[in-house]
Amino acid sequence: MIRVPTVLTLVAVGFALATHHVAAQSLTILPGRSIGPIELGMPLDRARGIMETWGTVEEVETPTLHGFCNPDRGVGVCAFDRVSRMGLDTPGAVALVLTDDSRFTTDAGGHKVGEPLLGFLRTYGLYSGGQGSEVRWEARGLSVDVGPGERGIAVRLISVFAPRPVSAQAP
Repeated sequence: MIRVPTVLTLVAVGFALATHHVAAQSLTILPGRSIGPIELGMPLDRARGIMETWGTVEEVETPTLHGFCNPDRGVGVCAFDRVSRMGLDTPGAVALVLTDDSRFTTDAGGHKVGEPLLGFLRTYGLYSGGQGSEVRWEARGLSVDVGPGERGIAVRLISVFAPRPVSAQAP
């Protein structure tokens, strides 16, 4: 016969594990799919609502970009429905998500902002595109922006977008 305290302990442990699992999932970067709870294809307004739970949200509106960002450095994400330089334009639906928040980690390799580019290369292989300081794995729907770091070239931003054939690179 199981005692009530034992049952309560088991329930509490089970709840703690389930909560931990959900929290860990919500901070996972899935190339070609999502950064945390911000998923490609979700309504941009819904993404903004989620982003508001991390702090201030500002609209970004230029001729080449449209979306929202958490402007505080290292906290949250940006979600865009238009990124002209990559040929992305899905009015009202998230087409690209990016983060400079090191709490988010990739599902494969556990990589995050601030780490050397070398770790990404070991996990995802040779990149297929990019420009300037950006490195893109087009077929995976993953992009990183890099710059000098303490241990060599470091990742400053991580982005996800819908995977596409390597031949679909924007000029």
